[in-house]
Amino acid sequence: MSVVPSRSIGVVIRTLDESALIGRCLDTLRAQNGGFHLDVVVVDSGSRDGTVEIAHSHGARVLELSPAEFDYSKALNLGIEHVRGELVVSLSAHAIPVDEHMRERISAPFRDPTVAGVSARQLPWPDAPWQEVNRLQHQFARTPQVFSAENEPILFSNAASCIRRATWSAEPFTLPAVEDLDWARRVVAAGWTIVYEPEAAVYHSHFEDARAQAHRLIDLSRVKDAENRPRTLRRTVREGVGLVVREARVIRSLDEPFRRKLAYLLETVQVGRYYVLEFSREGTTAERRRDDSSNGSSTSMSR
Repeated sequence: MSVVPSRSIGVVIRTLDESALIGRCLDTLRAQNGGFHLDVVVVDSGSRDGTVEIAHSHGARVLELSPAEFDYSKALNLGIEHVRGELVVSLSAHAIPVDEHMRERISAPFRDPTVAGVSARQLPWPDAPWQEVNRLQHQFARTPQVFSAENEPILFSNAASCIRRATWSAEPFTLPAVEDLDWARRVVAAGWTIVYEPEAAVYHSHFEDARAQAHRLIDLSRVKDAENRPRTLRRTVREGVGLVVREARVIRSLDEPFRRKLAYLLETVQVGRYYVLEFSREGTTAERRRDDSSNGSSTSMSR
C-alpha cells in the first residue's frame, strides 16, 4: 500500500483571545493517532487573555503578529513558513477534533499525488445558534467529495484543513479573507485536486451577531464576483432578499415556539439588511476585525 510522503505534519493555529479553548485544542491534537511527528505553531494576533501563555504551556511555538498587520493569509503564510512538515494542518483554536482519528484521516487522501488540500467536516457545538446548525448541516454533509474541475463549487475551509506544502510554495494564500476558497480555486485551476473528507471531523461553529453574519457572506460573494459578472446594486438587493426568503422557509420548519421563530426571522431580516447596506463598504472581514481590535474590541480572528 502507498504511504503518505512524509511522517511529519505541521499544524498552524491562528488565535486572538482564544483562552477558553486553545488548551483543549492543543490537548486533542496531542492525543491523535497515526504515528506522525507533530509540530505545532500558534500565530497570535494580539491576545490579551492568556492565550499565548496557555499555548506555551502546552508545548506550542508561538509567533506574534500585531493586530495592525493581521489578515488571514498573512497569518497562515507566516505559520507555514515556520512549521515543519510536508503536510500542514490549518486549524481554528475553537475547532476541536471529535475523536483521535482526525489527523490520520485528513492526511490519508495525500496518498494521491494530485491532491493539494483536504477539508474536514465541521459539526456544530451543542449550543450553536440555529442558523449555524442549518448552515453546517447543509454545507458539510456525510458524503466525501473530490473537486478537480474549474468553475465547480468547491468546499474548502481553513478552519480545519490540511494542505501540501509543495503546492503552497507554488500557490501561497493571498486574500485578506476567504483565502481558503480562493486558494482552492487557484490550485484546481493549476491541475491539482481538492478533497472533502467527512471522516475527519471537528466541532466548530460561530456565535455571530447579524452584522458579522452579513460581513462573512459579503466576503464570500466578493470572491465569487472576481470570477463572475460585475456587481450591481440590483443584484445585491436580490441576493439579500433571497437570503431572507430561504432562511424564513427553514425557520418555519423548525420545531420551536412561535416567539423564538419570530426572533429568528427578525435576526435574518437584519442580516439581509446589513448585506445590502454594507456590501459597498471598503475592507474585508479581516480588516474590519483588525480595526475593531485596534479600537479595544477583542473579536476573534481565528475563524
